[in-house]
Amino acid sequence: MKYKMLEHASMAEMKEKHPDWIWNRSDTHVILGVPGTLDAFKTPVEPGNSFSPGPGTYGISSWIYEDGVLYAPENMPLTDLEWKFEAGHLPVLTSCFKCGKVRVTSRLFTEGDTQISDIRDYYRIELTNSSEETAQGSLFIPIRSFGAAGGAIHSLKSSTHCVKINGAPVFVMGKEPEQFRTVSYAKTGKDISCYLKKGQLPGQWETEDASGWASGVLVYSYCLKPGESGIYDFMCRLHAGHWMVGKNLSYTEEIHWEETKERLLTFWKKKLKIGLQLPDKRFTDAFYCQLVHLYMFTVHDDPRISPVSYPLWWLRDGAYVVNALNKGGMHEFSEASCRGIAQKYAFGGFGSEGDAPGEIIWILSEHYLLTRDQEYLEDMYPHIRKKAEFLLRMLETDKPVKIHTEFTTPQMMLEPNLDMMCLPAAEGLIQGRMDNHYPIIWVNSFAYLGLSRAALCAEAAGYGEEAKKWKAAAEKLKAAIKRKSSQIFGQNDRDVNCAFWPAGWASVADKEILDKFDEFWENVRCPGGVHHPEPLWTYFEAGQAHNQLLTGRKDRAWVSIEMFLSTHTAPGLYTYHEGENDENSAQLWQRTRGWDDINYVTPHGWTAAEVFLLLRDCLIREDDGTLLIGSGIPESWLKEDFEVQNIPTYYGPVSFRYSARQNCLEVETQADKVVSCLPEDIQLIRTQQPS
Repeated sequence: MKYKMLEHASMAEMKEKHPDWIWNRSDTHVILGVPGTLDAFKTPVEPGNSFSPGPGTYGISSWIYEDGVLYAPENMPLTDLEWKFEAGHLPVLTSCFKCGKVRVTSRLFTEGDTQISDIRDYYRIELTNSSEETAQGSLFIPIRSFGAAGGAIHSLKSSTHCVKINGAPVFVMGKEPEQFRTVSYAKTGKDISCYLKKGQLPGQWETEDASGWASGVLVYSYCLKPGESGIYDFMCRLHAGHWMVGKNLSYTEEIHWEETKERLLTFWKKKLKIGLQLPDKRFTDAFYCQLVHLYMFTVHDDPRISPVSYPLWWLRDGAYVVNALNKGGMHEFSEASCRGIAQKYAFGGFGSEGDAPGEIIWILSEHYLLTRDQEYLEDMYPHIRKKAEFLLRMLETDKPVKIHTEFTTPQMMLEPNLDMMCLPAAEGLIQGRMDNHYPIIWVNSFAYLGLSRAALCAEAAGYGEEAKKWKAAAEKLKAAIKRKSSQIFGQNDRDVNCAFWPAGWASVADKEILDKFDEFWENVRCPGGVHHPEPLWTYFEAGQAHNQLLTGRKDRAWVSIEMFLSTHTAPGLYTYHEGENDENSAQLWQRTRGWDDINYVTPHGWTAAEVFLLLRDCLIREDDGTLLIGSGIPESWLKEDFEVQNIPTYYGPVSFRYSARQNCLEVETQADKVVSCLPEDIQLIRTQQPS
């Protein structure tokens, strides 16, 4: 099988040659997917719900022709395209936009059987006449080789309820279209949009096109009285034409849109086990959306930080992702992820890095703390022990420590430092490589976290002497970090991302550290009292806000939280971005006809995980044996009742409810010690005794 490596280069040539075509947007996108499926079965979607059913397939959109004007979401301002999930956070992607007299509402979701790779995109378009006059026009469903992430189309042919693309019956229509027309670029030099902009249709009913730039359109006429609506259902069978995948699939023209949607919603409502009734709906939707995005990204038992861009488990980012899903109640997936990496010491896009062993211990120990599964701990502790011993080796080495990592980004595979974890130790600290430099505070913060968690797990597993060993090593390392911090803390932005959270070596009693946080805030994040959002590494700002929360500066944390709640890379869908251009990626988008004007990587899982963990800790968090309720809850919420149900903690599931009228906080928990961070006059009532 031959793959075209540079579809983006072909698109650039075609765009220059045909600027009059209606091209894909490539300004932002989201990814839909059935959890656990391969990247090949993820569905990229652009604003207006223009989508490709799998990277490298084809492009689908919905256009309206009315009163001599063609309306296409690809040409509309982003602000004119409303975008949201069902109920704000359930992954039925809804887009609304106005076209002449009609309002177009499209709904898109992905569902299917992962065992036999029978994955399908379900697409519904509803046209509503929002005017006071009769609306007449045509709904066009263009099928093209480019779009959100298209691929070559060499043939198009339609039957009553199905379009065959490249010979495979992959696009199913609920209603028979009035017309289906196609264009061969090889014969005409045109795209279907050249005709539709003029309200015209080409003459061909089917097409063979050696160029791979064939296109076609389904045509439905509408005549709607004021307030009337018309509904059109479609289904895409992802990779049903693949010669191996297709052997498992049986052909069907039955869509069952409503039934399948209800099954999907039921699945997600069960997965989102935490109940939230909060005064700020944005907070609720952002909280859930991060879990939804992250779980849709997963491939088998592995997390992904951004499908297609990073088709691998990048350990550092993935550590936050797995811990977020774990704290979101998805323990079964998280345990499988933990068991899958237990034997490893380092892995990820940049190869073997110095923060890796500590991050692996963090993941493994976090699952134990959230589940108290003793059998799991007995299985995992030998691996935790080996990672702790490896950290001691890194702390004492007089020569570089190297480990081979099999799979990295393409660019990194040719770098001579790919296997370099650390240089010889100095000043009692690991001189570890991370992000292609040596951030001393970051690397040693995760080493401290790893050794501290190793001590906790050793104690719980019945290895008392080993617990003392790891605890002593952690304390010795903490002293070395503090000594070095007086010289360099704050010189690297990563320092204020990790000292309190997640590492925990810093103390709110340490004025020198707090002064450094103040300095960073006043010079970088909010100079002159004006918020300057992190432009590239959005997960850093989420981590910084988390650290501000733990220092007691809820006000500063909420400056960033407010931004994350109100500003999204895909407006309305609570997604965020990383970097600029396509740096550090696997260079797979370049194999597709879409996402060709890459300004950043999005959606990004590290930011999603950091935002979820930050919002979670605003509601409830653990602190040295104490359960803290509401340390990030804003004063404005106290005017209304609110409730949190069944949120996982180190002390089991916790529920709490606040009554504004009764001025009380009622908490159901088995934790030994509970502290309310709400105003002192609010009465704390426990309704369940400690275990």
